[in-house]
Amino acid sequence: MNLVFVFRYISLLLTSFFYLLGPQSPFYFKVGVVVSLGVAALIITDLQRKYFKNNTILKSTVLAEIIGLTLLLIPTGGISSPFIWYALNPVLVAASFLTSLFCWGALAFYLSSATIIAYQFYQIDKIGLIVEGKSYFYLVCLLTTLLVRLFSGLTKELHSKSLLLKEQQEKLVEVNNNLTETNQKYQQTLEHVMSLYHLMENFHSNKSTKLLTKEITASLVKCTQSEEAFFWLTDLNHQNSSFECVTDNKKLETKIMENWNNIRLKRGTFSYTIGSVSYLMKTIRSSNHVGVIGVKVSDINDENNPFLLKRPFEYLAELSEIMLERIHMDQMMDQMIIIEEQNRIANEIHDSVSQRLFGIVYALHSLQVKGQELTEEELNQEYRFLSQSANTTIKELRSAIYQLSSVKKGEKPFLVRLKKYLDEYAELNDIKINYQIFGDETCITDRLKQALYRVICEACGNAVRHGECSVIDLHLSLLEEKTVLIIQDDGIGIDSTFEGNKKEKGIGLVNMKNIVGSFAGTLSIKGITGAGTGIQIEIPALKMQEAQEVSG
Repeated sequence: MNLVFVFRYISLLLTSFFYLLGPQSPFYFKVGVVVSLGVAALIITDLQRKYFKNNTILKSTVLAEIIGLTLLLIPTGGISSPFIWYALNPVLVAASFLTSLFCWGALAFYLSSATIIAYQFYQIDKIGLIVEGKSYFYLVCLLTTLLVRLFSGLTKELHSKSLLLKEQQEKLVEVNNNLTETNQKYQQTLEHVMSLYHLMENFHSNKSTKLLTKEITASLVKCTQSEEAFFWLTDLNHQNSSFECVTDNKKLETKIMENWNNIRLKRGTFSYTIGSVSYLMKTIRSSNHVGVIGVKVSDINDENNPFLLKRPFEYLAELSEIMLERIHMDQMMDQMIIIEEQNRIANEIHDSVSQRLFGIVYALHSLQVKGQELTEEELNQEYRFLSQSANTTIKELRSAIYQLSSVKKGEKPFLVRLKKYLDEYAELNDIKINYQIFGDETCITDRLKQALYRVICEACGNAVRHGECSVIDLHLSLLEEKTVLIIQDDGIGIDSTFEGNKKEKGIGLVNMKNIVGSFAGTLSIKGITGAGTGIQIEIPALKMQEAQEVSG
């Protein structure tokens, strides 16, 4: 369009220049013609620019301009007029924007009109002479129109292809954005699954099905990107059940129990509608528990997407069954250990202490029966014998107690186990761990010992896996008033803006914070990029905690 309009004004300028220099007509008449053509060109150009997509208006302007310019040839020289070339503009517009039939029809009308005007008004005897004398003009018009027509077709084809390419580019950008978003969600899902795996590695120490249902439900929301998730679990007799959900549907547990007879018969992953909401579900079965987990399905595409919904969901379902079995096995092992220890203690006492006590009781009964017949010296001898037997029994009982109690033997199993872990972990990962441990482990409870062990394992693991450290310095002080743990590594350092409640920073540090918080302790993390990470934990003694609770 711009080329056509530029050609219009250039041709108007050139033809007007030669027309003004020509011998025809008075000069003022020529100026009037040029000015009129200029005004008409502005009007026609404006109309064609506005309505070039409206074929009816465009055809009307082309026909009007052809007729006007053809009539202009009468006073300006006919076929010899300089404006004969400018009059070709409407034909070029038709060749550029209208159909071939209209284009060639307009050209035929223009050439025939110009020839007739020359024949009628300029006293040329034969039309054949006009055609012969202006054959170059007819040839130029035909070739010019043909070239414009070909060029127009080429530009239209290129334009359509450019539009198609642009549309395809937009689709590709949209697909790429979707793929990027999907990849991000997939990466987040993998990170959540790995974090959950590390969490479950330390989970067996709690042996709590309630905590398991809570953690699995929270992980379902993260890994599947779903708005709602639930975990209903009950024992085989349906006497004790637990229900965790991330949803506003408060009647969901009741509806699940009402539909349980249908749900429990399902195998594998299945879709189930409760009310008007569709859920992806899977029944959970273990040695002493049954239940069902589910997530809300907002779109059929989500249900069929194996990477973002189905596979993480099935993984968490299988993991929950494994952890339920693990909790059950740990509980059974604990009971077996207790029973075995009880039997061992019973055998220890039965084989030695109980036999001596039985002998002492028998001797006392015998002394009571024949005490009147014995002399004072014989009685004293019997008393000395019974006293020696009682002392021997006490020593054997004390020896059995000392053998059963590591504390009574002066051993320190927690510190020994901790040092052994640090030495083995350092050797396994080819790093150096400098540890200094002060105080008496009897100052802290077994529960706190277990918690400290878990925190130290998590901190060392983070320092090696994420911090890429080579040296770890550990200071542990077991004091009567508080327990202080300081761990410093020389790794790449953690972001100093870390906040423990930000899940995206890693669930390990969040677990550490929760463990320390359960003992009313404080945890601070300081890191400088390239200069390592420092962790300081302070846990008040049990008496201090009770005092804080009373004052609170």
